[in-house]
This record gives sequence, structure tokens and C-alpha cells, in this order.
Amino acid sequence: MVAYAEEIRKKLNTGEGIIKAVIYARVSTDNDSQKESCDNQVALAKQFINQHSNIRLQKVYIDDGLSGKNDFNRPQYNEMLRALRKEHFDLIITKAFSRLNRDQFNSLALKAILIDYNATVYTLEDGQLVNFDDMNTELLQSLKYAIDALYVKQQSLNARKTQELRIEQKKLSAKDISFGYSWDKNTKSIRINEEEADTIRWIYDEYVFHNGTPSSIYRQLHLKGFRLCERSVVNLLKNEKYIGFFYINKKTTKLGTGQKESKRINIPREQWILCERPDLQIIDDDIFRQAQLICIKRAEWFSSGKETGIAVQARFQGRHNYSHIIFCAVCGKAFQFVKSQDREQTPTYRIKRHSECISPLNTVAEQDISEITKAALRKLIAKQEAVFTSLEQALSESIKEYQSSSVNMVSKLKKQKSVREAQIDALIDTLSEGGLNELSKERIKQKLNSLMKEVNELAEGIASQSNSDADNTMDKSALLNRIHSAIEDLKNFNIITREKVLNYLERIEVHPNGDIDITLKSGQRFTGRSAEDVTEILPNRTPVKLRNTVVLYS
Repeated sequence: MVAYAEEIRKKLNTGEGIIKAVIYARVSTDNDSQKESCDNQVALAKQFINQHSNIRLQKVYIDDGLSGKNDFNRPQYNEMLRALRKEHFDLIITKAFSRLNRDQFNSLALKAILIDYNATVYTLEDGQLVNFDDMNTELLQSLKYAIDALYVKQQSLNARKTQELRIEQKKLSAKDISFGYSWDKNTKSIRINEEEADTIRWIYDEYVFHNGTPSSIYRQLHLKGFRLCERSVVNLLKNEKYIGFFYINKKTTKLGTGQKESKRINIPREQWILCERPDLQIIDDDIFRQAQLICIKRAEWFSSGKETGIAVQARFQGRHNYSHIIFCAVCGKAFQFVKSQDREQTPTYRIKRHSECISPLNTVAEQDISEITKAALRKLIAKQEAVFTSLEQALSESIKEYQSSSVNMVSKLKKQKSVREAQIDALIDTLSEGGLNELSKERIKQKLNSLMKEVNELAEGIASQSNSDADNTMDKSALLNRIHSAIEDLKNFNIITREKVLNYLERIEVHPNGDIDITLKSGQRFTGRSAEDVTEILPNRTPVKLRNTVVLYS
């Protein structure tokens, strides 16, 4: 049986029989010189095709600026293999086998696919038609696979060495530019883009001096034609490059070949290298510092600190009491704070573009939500009344036990002091008696000194314990008073604040029939509506109609 490669070679030499072929070209970078090289690859392949009238070109596949160390990140390469399986062709024309792959695993996988589908490769660089059935050709190809794989590793090593040299010299590259800067190809250096720099200065001016927010700044930029998202505005306001502080060595790469993807690894901040470039400073130091202070302060306003034990909001959700808390029970869209169109400009929450939802309710008054929230929280606190009473009682008993144990401790110290003082008196009497030799007198004096030292330490301990008891008693009493005051404050929900909403409420849902579900962070759920609406929609219930009151069903 004649190998398929030999059949294709015969057709090329004789000009008889149709050969279906494709062209594959690839370059590893997307700079202009490489793009020209890619065009040259295609031109050389077409020139070869024109020399053989029996070759029918099916398609040209080009991967611009993509490395050959992997195959999953090359869309045209994979499209070519899919075409081979579905439509079949006889020949891949390429500059060199390394254009197809620079990895041994992928090269062997391609070889298996070509054998299965009776196709082969023609390399323009050496004018060879690859015959995978030939042992000498297979050995030569295996060596090429290994050389291509080593080439990739060497390139990675060279890039790492270049990066190390750049870090040592604190040299910036095109990768270090961001909005506000441009890369000068002639001088191979970063320069300020004055048009974008003016926008940066405007953003900081709006944020620091005109009380702008990332959201309001984003909207104004959008009207000016800048396609920056709100998150980008936040990043611009924190970017230290604008005061001339450029950091390098922030990331490194772990090489991936074959079926392994290269990984970008973040380097810890303490290992970053600072390159100070005052010539590239766009924002004044004081304005930048003020912007950071404003950012920190706003984070404190709209999130809870760790000392409170309350979960911190991931991002700004609004300053109004129920912002990002109220949702439609049917479609799940959030209600946003607005002012009603009536004369009183009543605070209201509304859903925009709600026509597709089956629920007819797209507006709810803040007063109704507040009254239902108060009722729900009062009901919750009422259920916890016994717990609060037990807590106060336990704290009071704890203080009494501490005071009792402290009294016992002082009494014990005083007793020890009395015993030591009696021993001192006995030794003094013995010392005053006659008949003692000098050695005995010396031992008695040493014992006296030791006992006197113990007495002094016991006296200091008594004084210290007494003062500590007084301080602790005052502290614990003050703590008990503060806890009692906090419990009383919990019971008082006459005023609903954003802090209380974030502390207690998980979610509020508005149903089509007017019911309002309130889910607390404790997991408890309450349902209610304003009293004025109940009799109209639910006639079987007869609540008393009082202004600013609500009815809870559960």
C-alpha cells in the first residue's frame, strides 16, 4: 500500500489528480514587523500553489500574535483541525513545522490526527513534504519537536532575565503605561498623554472639590465620549502613577506548554520595586492625598467597621435608608430612591422599566416601609424581652460574685500579714533574750529581714487589690449601665436610620397584592402592609384604620 504522503508527492510531480490544501501562518507577536512576516508566509504559500495547477486552496488560517507553545489559545489553528475532521483536505502548507506547534505533546497530537485523516504537511522553508510513515522522517521530526520545545523554554528564560535586568535598573516598559500615558516607540520611553492627562486632572478636581462620586464622574465621562466604566474611575483615583510612583515586579509568569496554560502570579506588595518618576507626575501630591482621604472616609460612611461585628458592604449601595434593600417579589428588580412627583415630594422607592413584570406595583412610599420595619423590629424585640432580662440579671450576679471574691482575697492577704507580723514579734522577743551566741543572733536577723520583706509585699498587695476592686467595680457597673442603655435603645425604633437597616434587615420584598415581606438578618420573616390598604384588599380582616400604623400578619 502506497503511503498517502507518497500519493500527494506523485500528484505534485505529475500534476495529475486534485490536491485539496490549506495555508497556515502564525506569528508570536503583534508588532508591525511580525505582521509583515505573516503576510510573507501567506504570499510564499500562494506562490507555491500557483506552481501546481492541481492544488485547490480551501482556506487560509492565520493566528496573529499568538505563541505556538499552546493550541487552546489559537482559534484559527483549532478551526483548521475542525475543518480537517469535517470537510477533509490533503495538505497543510506552512512556512515551517514550528509555525504549527512549538510543543512536543501538541506536535505528536497533530501527527496522530494527520495520520488518521490521511493528510500531511508541506514546509516551505526546506521544501519538504513530511512523510510520517518513513522512519528516518519520523526520527528527524522528533528531533525538531524537541528543538522547538527547547526554543520555547529558552525564550521564556531570556524574557525572565530581561525582566530581572529591568528590575535591577528600575526601567519602565510599554507594559507600565495606563490611561494618561503613551509609549514613545522612538525613544522607547513613557511620556504623558496631555489630552488624557487633562481628563485625569478633571476627575480629581471633580472628586475632591465638587463632591463628585465615581458614579457621577462616570456618567459625565460617558457624555464626553470616554468609554471608562465606574470601576475604572475608582482605579484612576487610587493610581499612584499620577504622582510619579511607578511599581514594577508586581507579577510574574509560570510557563505553560502543551495542555497547560501559562499562569500570571501576583507578587506580594512588599516585593514590588518602586520607580520614582517626578517627570511623569500628573496630579499634585496634596490633591492625590486628599482624594485618598475622601475615599477612606466614604468607605467608613457606607460600610460598618470591624469593631462593630457587622458585615462590611462590598461596594457603595446608596445613602438612603432602604437603598439596595427593597426588591420586587416577582422579578427581583431593586427599588431605587426617588422623590415623588406630588407637591410634597414624598420620599419614595421606584423600579425603573418594570413593564415586563406581571406585578403592577413599581412604587412604594418610604414612610410605609419604615412603619412596617418598626413594627417588625418591635415584635422581634418583644420576643427577646426575656433574653434581655436574663442578660441583665446574669451581669448583675457576675459583678456581685466578683466583689465577693475580691473581699475574700483582701481578707486572706490581711490574715497572712497578721501571721507574719506575729512571727516578727516572736523573733524580736527571742533576740532580746540573753544566752544567744552570735551565729544564732545573725540567723534571727536574717529571718526578721525576710519576714519584713514579706509583710511589705503583702501590704502592697492589699492596697493594690483594694484599688483594683474599686476600679473594677466602677468599670463593671458602668458596663452594666451601658448595656442596659443599649438594650433600651434596641427597644426604641421610633427613628429608622441607615445603620439600623444594615444591622437588622436582610431583604424587603414587595408583592403584587401590596404585601411587604421583611426578612431580618436573624432569618426571621414578617409580612405586613399599611392599615389603610388592608380593608380594601383583604375585607376578611378588620384592622383599625389609624394613620401611620401597620398590620403584621406574621
